[in-house]
Amino acid sequence: MDGRRLVLGLAVVAVMAATAGAEEGEEPLRPCRRSDLLGHWQVIRFGIASGARVDRADPAYHPYQRYVFHGNATMAYAASATPPSADDERAFSRAPGSVTWALEPGGRLRRHRDGASGGVETSECRVVLRALKDGRSPVLALPGDVVLTDEDEAARPIARRLLRKLPADE
Repeated sequence: MDGRRLVLGLAVVAVMAATAGAEEGEEPLRPCRRSDLLGHWQVIRFGIASGARVDRADPAYHPYQRYVFHGNATMAYAASATPPSADDERAFSRAPGSVTWALEPGGRLRRHRDGASGGVETSECRVVLRALKDGRSPVLALPGDVVLTDEDEAARPIARRLLRKLPADE
């Protein structure tokens, strides 16, 4: 619980600093809903939490990451060291999900990879409600973007991803 409060506290402080002058009481983020996640997403900003121990050779930390959340509660995920081609994007957006996902009340996203023993990944999931600027990045978070903060088993933050929805295939 303390890790989640820390993550949310840091996010609130960063957002408050980035949104000075916004109307009082207007929240910049809200917990994700199932309907928010459905579709094809690209990671446009990625960072590892200070002090988190990760294997940077793990594909999960490659710069080009994609998610597809399907309506049947499955998800596909891909990470690459090189940008995907347009054909790769189209094929991936139609790929069957190999991960099941669920949103808990309050926006906790749980993912379980098929065949993985005990491997449930947990993230805090928040939807951006208004444009936000983080002083540490030139990337502007836009309304509708999703912030995923991955957690370890003790609910401590590991990594944060800013996702932006890709247009649906025609």
